[in-house]
Amino acid sequence: MDQELNSPQNEHEFRNIQDELYKKAKECTEQNKKPTFKGLLEIIESDVVIITAIHKLKANKGSKTPGSDGENLRKAFLEKDMNETLQKVKGLLREYKPGMVRRKWIPKPGKKEKRPLGIPNIEDRVIQECVRSVIEPILEAQFFKHSYGFRPMREASMAMERISDVTQKTNFHWVVEGDISKFFDNVNHNILIKKLYSMGIKDRRVLMIIKEMLKAGIMDEIKVNDVGTPQGGIISPLLANVYLNSFDHWLSNQWESKKTKHEYSPGSARYSALKKTKLIPCFLIRYADDWVVITDTKEHAEKLRWRIRKYLDEKLKLELSLEKTKITNIRKRYITFLGFDYKKIKGKGKFGWISTSRPNRERFRNKISEIKKDIYMIRKRETLEKKVADILLVNAKIRGIINYYEIATRIGVEANKYSRILSYAGWNSLAPIGAKWIPANQVNNLKSVHDSYLTSIPAIVYGENKIKLGLTNLSFVKWKKPELKRNKETPYTEEGRKIYAIRTGKVPAKYRADELNNNEYIKRNANGSLIGAKKKYNFEYMMNRCYAFNRDKGKCKVCGEYLRPSDTNTHHINPNLPLDLVNRVNNLASMHQACHEMIHQNKDLENLDTKIKRNVLKYRNKLNQVTQCN
Repeated sequence: MDQELNSPQNEHEFRNIQDELYKKAKECTEQNKKPTFKGLLEIIESDVVIITAIHKLKANKGSKTPGSDGENLRKAFLEKDMNETLQKVKGLLREYKPGMVRRKWIPKPGKKEKRPLGIPNIEDRVIQECVRSVIEPILEAQFFKHSYGFRPMREASMAMERISDVTQKTNFHWVVEGDISKFFDNVNHNILIKKLYSMGIKDRRVLMIIKEMLKAGIMDEIKVNDVGTPQGGIISPLLANVYLNSFDHWLSNQWESKKTKHEYSPGSARYSALKKTKLIPCFLIRYADDWVVITDTKEHAEKLRWRIRKYLDEKLKLELSLEKTKITNIRKRYITFLGFDYKKIKGKGKFGWISTSRPNRERFRNKISEIKKDIYMIRKRETLEKKVADILLVNAKIRGIINYYEIATRIGVEANKYSRILSYAGWNSLAPIGAKWIPANQVNNLKSVHDSYLTSIPAIVYGENKIKLGLTNLSFVKWKKPELKRNKETPYTEEGRKIYAIRTGKVPAKYRADELNNNEYIKRNANGSLIGAKKKYNFEYMMNRCYAFNRDKGKCKVCGEYLRPSDTNTHHINPNLPLDLVNRVNNLASMHQACHEMIHQNKDLENLDTKIKRNVLKYRNKLNQVTQCN
């Protein structure tokens, strides 16, 4: 089934194309047909895809990280002319040759050894994001439903809940804990490209771009990389899932997805029928290159380990580490998966056993040690402002740990063990600047968390408004029941997005600003004919005026009436800020051209509506203050 789609003209059309790609790939899969998609490069190199890719990278903290060429996103793209930027990316796509990857070694959680992190240069990151955003819907439609790592709208908590759900319903308690030796370093490029082709990516130009990405050399090590996909690349997690997708489906088809003579409704009837066969029962849960297989006996676990080892070696040229691939009876010992320890204990469950989980103690201890060091760094900061920034950073890290581990049934017990250590470390760092022990519900930060607790935390009084800024407590945690993944939840269908919105409370942004990137004003600005060669009217400005338009809900900040894209101006509240600040969204305001002119002209405002007059004067006064300061 060949699928060719027209290039999108705006962000809304691009989403529709993504939805269509997902739909067609899903239909082919359900009909046991091979999907075929051509003409993908025309979509990838469209203006809207490039702009969307840079949007996404800009929101990522990694955009500030320089690659091997020393460039970051701002210098390479944001501060350049829009047309120049778009043409630059298109040129790179047509004759793509990646730059060298900068390698950084980072510690593995809870382990002594380190893993390599590859940092592509900023141009390559943009190219990777453009490619990823177009091919991901096609691939997502075909991935195994119980693969959870590095996929949209999927979380580690869902993988953990799947383990609990399977063991509770089946009473199976033997687990194979999988470990593939140096997976990312041993991905075979030819096999990967063949898998992409078989999954419908049949635009050979796109396949060649991906092949060039894979071959990117490593600074000071190798010029051309013949094997492996570097961790750290934007597209690497997606390609890793492609590579292991055949493993997922092969193992699933051994039992879980095995075709039967009769069509059974999902549930026990089907599995009861399968149990009467000589097949080995097994359930796979995978997160990137980490995975577990759940089965009923030790003998079956050993056979599965042998079969998996053989499959990985023969089909994927990967080595299963027998030393690290353990077989565990979870009624006797914990397994460790995704930073959690999981076990079955006696209780009032269906079969007399219930699930228990906790943060992996070694990994948890290491994270606490890192935060403790961060807390002690607070007192070394020279200014109060820097100390405040560090307090906020430490709070974010503590809440990050809590949010990740809150699904563990014993999170409260484990957190309490270390909460006092961090609290007194915080007191020692904050006491020299006047800290006091203040009940958590009386401080001004993290109100949604602190309002529920009377426990005293070290806090300082900061600023003219006497804000009480507290160092949060690790024990401020409530167990959260994890949710199973709903298969229909996906970013590539209307239904899937609604399910996600209901689950998370996050409503996707409306595409109010679509026409702003197509109207004559933008084109004139981009060409410099309207406002000359002023540097501030750069790619970042063109991009962020759309963000500002969305933030303002498509209404004029002066008169409050809805804006027409053809009559939309974007006002710089402080036009004299440095180039890296002047085009930030908080410095932009959407308004009608006539309203914009009133701000910059000293015309009489007596006949204007009170509200309009007030808003015009507000923006005029801010401009006057800026002028006087300069």
